[in-house]
Amino acid sequence: MRLTLLDDLRALDRARAGGDVLAGTITAVLLVPQALAYALLAGLPPEMGLYASILPPVVYALLGSSRTLAVGPVAVAAAMVASALHGWAGDDAQRIVEGAVILAGLSGLFLLAMAALRLGWLTHFISHPVLSGFVTGAAIFIVGTQLRGLFGIEAGDGVHFIERMAHIITHWSTGNVLTCVFGLSSLVLLMVARSPLIRMLMRWGVSCEAALTTSRLAPLVIVVLATLLSALIGAQGQGVETVGAVAGQLPGFSLSAWGAEGWWLLAPSALLIALVGYVESVSVARTLAMRRREAVDADRELIGLGGANIAASLFGAMPAAGGFSRSMVNFDAGARTQLAALVTAGWVLLITLFFGGLLAALPYAVLSAIIVVAVWQLIDFSALRHTWRFDRGDGFAQALTIVGVLVVGIEAGLMLGVAAALAIFLYRTSRPHIAVIGRLHGTEHFRNVYRHVVETWPELLMVRIDESLYFASSPRIQAELERLVSRHDPRLSDVVLVLSGVNAVDASGVEMLEVFHSELERLHIRLHLAEVKGPVQDQLNHSALPAALGPNRIHLSAQAAVESIVPAG
Repeated sequence: MRLTLLDDLRALDRARAGGDVLAGTITAVLLVPQALAYALLAGLPPEMGLYASILPPVVYALLGSSRTLAVGPVAVAAAMVASALHGWAGDDAQRIVEGAVILAGLSGLFLLAMAALRLGWLTHFISHPVLSGFVTGAAIFIVGTQLRGLFGIEAGDGVHFIERMAHIITHWSTGNVLTCVFGLSSLVLLMVARSPLIRMLMRWGVSCEAALTTSRLAPLVIVVLATLLSALIGAQGQGVETVGAVAGQLPGFSLSAWGAEGWWLLAPSALLIALVGYVESVSVARTLAMRRREAVDADRELIGLGGANIAASLFGAMPAAGGFSRSMVNFDAGARTQLAALVTAGWVLLITLFFGGLLAALPYAVLSAIIVVAVWQLIDFSALRHTWRFDRGDGFAQALTIVGVLVVGIEAGLMLGVAAALAIFLYRTSRPHIAVIGRLHGTEHFRNVYRHVVETWPELLMVRIDESLYFASSPRIQAELERLVSRHDPRLSDVVLVLSGVNAVDASGVEMLEVFHSELERLHIRLHLAEVKGPVQDQLNHSALPAALGPNRIHLSAQAAVESIVPAG
């Protein structure tokens, strides 16, 4: 397996290297506050977010195929970690840390197993409407979880969104005024630092690039200022919850969690974290690669992300994936290769080793504000409206996913959405479109008799099936074919099934065709097949049907079938 990074480094010139160094530095500025915040979101010590921003991106840079994907802790995965560990670890801090390491290890193993078995197609079962609904629901869930931190409300025991909201409403009076000041002022400043600050700076003559850079620096500046102010006024002594001491060292290599209990219990959650992280990462990677006409290898992404999470587990970090906002910043800042990721990891390493202790006075409310602003943009009800207008079934699955995430939990909500999408798919394909067709006058084109003026024959019934023949669709197809035969002209002698819309046939589908053929024989009616696709013909050749029909009743085209049956036509 060729390593993309090594190939890129060999071809790197000074100008491109300078762009990668700058992009890596800018991404690090955004990543440090996010890493702390997402560790908080997952209920983990802040250093675990920093750890996930050091070695995992380096491993991905070596093994992955995307040149600009920025790997590290992400909001949705962090929320899923918190949800998975709430019931498993309770309030046991050591068990929570151990569980996060197990989840990272399991996620990595699942991804590597999927790569080895080429099972990336499993992620296709998460349809775009379901994924969009999941992201929106998870974003609302995350915002809800951070209201407690923003206002300093005492912690509750609820795990679901409704329980958390009920706790916040009933314990509103327990909030801390100074915490509210830190949280709300940070929230306002972060919001102003986005589009309003960029527009204002550009009106003052600042270049677009400089305005964007200033906007991206805002979270780090706010963290520094809030930490200094908190230390100056002794905020912790006034009831403000702060980060506390951040370990100023990196964890050593450890296999202790790999021998701990809980791997089987956490496996379902880890699988979902792996699938969601992979889908999100590949979506971002492909979007960015398309802009530069580069390629992303889905199997290599499984290996890269799997290796990154194995590294996270072995060195005491939380699960990692490709982040949308960081990757976009990395791309826009000029990153051309994963050298930018190495630069980012280097900066985070230096901050962790030499400046982590300075973050002790940072109020949690500031991190909550960072989380809220970061995930607020993920809430997209316009996508739900668009999906609902286009297709009610997909819209229902999307809406059900949002509600499920908020009512029954993140993992259960995602599974509910996937199950709904699959059920809708089975329902649709079990009720296929079946058209009686005829020939357009003066052509060899055949169309639906109810949509076009076509030529038909009393002795011939031509039916086009627009769905694969499988266990769910076969009973309805057979019933509809029998109904069409019974209502056709009594002179009927031949039935042609046009299978141009059939992509596959299973054992149930073959049995249905054989039974239908036997029924027609008893009525002295001949069955023909036309426009059978190669893979379908290969499947049919394993049955007795082709021999029963004979080569003269399997036609290359509908026109050939007509010429064989109605020579004068």
